[in-house]
Amino acid sequence: MYHANIPARDLTGRRNCLARAPADCWGCQARRNGLCEGATPDELRAIEGCKWGDREIGAGGDLFGIGESCDSVYNLVEGWMFLYNILEDGRRQILHFALPGAVLGFHPGWGAMTTYGVQALTDSVVCVIPRKALEPLSKRYPGIGMRLAWLISRDNSLAFDHLTSIGRRSARERVAHLLLELYVRYYAQWPGGRIDEMQIPVTQEHIGDAIGLTLVHVNRVLRDLRQEGIVEFHYRRLRILDPDGLIDVAGLDPQLAMAWMSRRPIE
Repeated sequence: MYHANIPARDLTGRRNCLARAPADCWGCQARRNGLCEGATPDELRAIEGCKWGDREIGAGGDLFGIGESCDSVYNLVEGWMFLYNILEDGRRQILHFALPGAVLGFHPGWGAMTTYGVQALTDSVVCVIPRKALEPLSKRYPGIGMRLAWLISRDNSLAFDHLTSIGRRSARERVAHLLLELYVRYYAQWPGGRIDEMQIPVTQEHIGDAIGLTLVHVNRVLRDLRQEGIVEFHYRRLRILDPDGLIDVAGLDPQLAMAWMSRRPIE
């Protein structure tokens, strides 16, 4: 059992994580999305009763690294994270950007080694659920198992789309496609506020690592998009100047954007 104020290096070997006592699931911000969205009172009590606690990860810290044994799943409650892989020569590939509600660390097979790492883009909080609790939870409450399967399926769809970008889209299309994806996913969760602008904790380096382009190439594409009056990306602030133009550059089917916004499995 995790306890409050225990440095996470005692639990995971990482200095920039802190474990804390479980937060109240009933007031959790992540209930609007993810594993607990639409949970019945009985389901919510069951999840609250089995979770080990919450973990805080500072910006730049790893939730877990490549090659670790993962015996828990993590529900992202606050902040942004990204999944990544590192090649032998140090090159990094960002696989996916995770927003609140994401379920992280679900791996096939007991004791399986992680094939990717997860790093915090911002100060973040995750809810820790022991892997061994998932099977009895899903058997007793099938709705929990269905939501977990739906979340994994949604992430798979995003991963297939990212693979298409790296394999077939032009540099211009890749940049526009990723910016549009993050913009749409963000406003699906926080629909209030200014519709054409958002604070985004992503740098040009992150963009390049996610779509397989050099920093110089990303900078050139962003400059061209700005000069064409389509989008501005400056100091982690994304401003959409011409939404239709951005969709055209990305070569995006509007129905795909709706799939990015989907938050709830079909009943």
